[in-house]
Amino acid sequence: MSRDKEKAATEDYRALDVRALHQAGVLAPGWREGWHWKRRGAVVATIGIEAESRDRVRLRYQVTVRGERQAKDYSVPVTWTPCHLGGERPWFLCPCCGRRVAKLYLQSVFACRHCLRLNYASQQANKRDRASERSLELRRALGCREGFLIRPAELIRKPKGMHWRTFERKIEQLKQVDARALAEARAMLASIERSVKIAGAALSRL
Repeated sequence: MSRDKEKAATEDYRALDVRALHQAGVLAPGWREGWHWKRRGAVVATIGIEAESRDRVRLRYQVTVRGERQAKDYSVPVTWTPCHLGGERPWFLCPCCGRRVAKLYLQSVFACRHCLRLNYASQQANKRDRASERSLELRRALGCREGFLIRPAELIRKPKGMHWRTFERKIEQLKQVDARALAEARAMLASIERSVKIAGAALSRL
């Protein structure tokens, strides 16, 4: 994967949170029902979960991979650690790497964000800020204090004393950076909108 290509964000994937399952009583041995995700109050996806034991849950669901519908049926280990104030806290052990995690994310199978190479949306936002910062640096060098959303690069005036060839080269460089910053700003807004929808769906279940 190239340096310029960003990882996908965790918010873009359906997740299983072992803490939510524990609170709902799903981890009790013998529990066997469906677990679903909602959007605006409507169920959008469902999987079957069976608590085979205190330390293992079985997942059953269907997923489309490259246009082909596939049935999945496999177990995920669960481990427990003591809490400071008493009781125990459950964790998933990632089916792919064995890492102890609170959440698993669905691609074709449920796995941790490290195996699926996922970032959090906040980490993506930090990466996107770099293009905006670079744009501001280039603009300051040209005597412009306005950002790319306010003044397009082609409207910036040549600083007094700068050669035209140098100015034109800097403007072309700025156009490329501005295009990247604009695309990343749009992607960040889309990610924020998805996060708001997910939060709204979670609140609707309360």
